[in-house]
Amino acid sequence: MMNLATAEAAESEFYRAFATGDLEAMLDIWADGESVVCVHPAQETLVGRASVAESWREILGPASGFDIVYQCVARYESGDLAMHIGVEQLRVDDEEVASLTVTNGYRRTECGWRMIYHQAAPIHSSQGPPGPVH
Repeated sequence: MMNLATAEAAESEFYRAFATGDLEAMLDIWADGESVVCVHPAQETLVGRASVAESWREILGPASGFDIVYQCVARYESGDLAMHIGVEQLRVDDEEVASLTVTNGYRRTECGWRMIYHQAAPIHSSQGPPGPVH
């Protein structure tokens, strides 16, 4: 099991595992227990380690074949919790197929920082529906 010293290290390893299809590393990054949550684009909310792990087995399976580029745009940390907000760009054969806004949550555990939350949603272009009013 990796001992990830910072939330940034956990995030870096999450995206490395995602980009390379490394299921073992992906599962190692996620915290144990039933309090983890994952929401893939246009999917139902997955709660608990078993449901989250199964979703990554499907995503990182042999038919995946896409590249992912991630950029963190904001980080918030308080004590043993950290939230990172960013943008993912998914590409297939060097062509962008989706831009997603993501929120990643991390918790410091006795084994280092682990992911506890991941939510990704499509970014709509200016041609699409309006965003929330602030």
